[in-house]
Amino acid sequence: MKKFTSKLLLFGEYGLLYGADALAVPFPKFKGSLKFAAESKNKNILDSRWEIQKFVTSFKAANAKARMHFPLQIELIENELNEGIYFESDIPVQYGLGSSGALCAAIFERYSNFPENETELNENGTRQKLKQDFSLLESNFHGRSSGIDPLVSFINRPVLFTPEKIQLPEIKSNSRNFSVFLIDTKMKSSTAPLVSLFNKKMKSREFKKYFENVFLPANNKAIRAFLIGNKLELFLQLKKISAFQSEYFAEMIPESFKNFFKEGAKNNTPVKLLGSGGGGFLLAFAKNKKNLPGELSQIQVI
Repeated sequence: MKKFTSKLLLFGEYGLLYGADALAVPFPKFKGSLKFAAESKNKNILDSRWEIQKFVTSFKAANAKARMHFPLQIELIENELNEGIYFESDIPVQYGLGSSGALCAAIFERYSNFPENETELNENGTRQKLKQDFSLLESNFHGRSSGIDPLVSFINRPVLFTPEKIQLPEIKSNSRNFSVFLIDTKMKSSTAPLVSLFNKKMKSREFKKYFENVFLPANNKAIRAFLIGNKLELFLQLKKISAFQSEYFAEMIPESFKNFFKEGAKNNTPVKLLGSGGGGFLLAFAKNKKNLPGELSQIQVI
């Protein structure tokens, strides 16, 4: 069956909750697909089947099918669970890479009535409907979901989210004269508690002011600069984002990486959170095509 990739939210963390732009890209290094297995005592297979069964139970209890634009054949999922279907994936869990998003994309592709074709995906209205359906699906795993992760995995193209529309920009990595790296913190992280912490911070007048007047404009400008390859403007905005996160998102940065954040801006390699932070991967940007200095566990993205 079709494989679905992990995703990277390059820009838009937390700002998405307050109308900021966001840019996400598929990350094919990690992927997963639905498969059938005979009776198995393999823990990963059993855990995966249990996750899908929990999804089905939650989905039915919420009567989510009635609210979908492209409803799932939930009875078929139940039948195929009995036949041994599971999701085989190497996407790290709780790492900000969209492991549950890939699973939702796989479920949707196999069990929905979506007439997938390029013409459909080129229509903004269709992409909005897909995002809403994916939000319903993934909320059965997280309690609340924007639908972005499964949408990126399903479309398998870079996606630019703005309050007005969902666009599919072209990103030509070979024409860029800077590099983007994932830095492995070696820690897992759960999104929900960090989002709760952020919402609590937004109740502070001072924090809200700086977030709206400093972080959000820098985020949106960084996206535009990234898309057109304006390195000077991109790194100017990245330094603002990194400095803001270092000061105001300190709880979202693993203790052992706080100095790395602060030193990054000085060394022209600004660092930012990937998604909600707290662990998983960090994003580091370098002004050239060379690897980052040091013995960090890193994966080059661009």
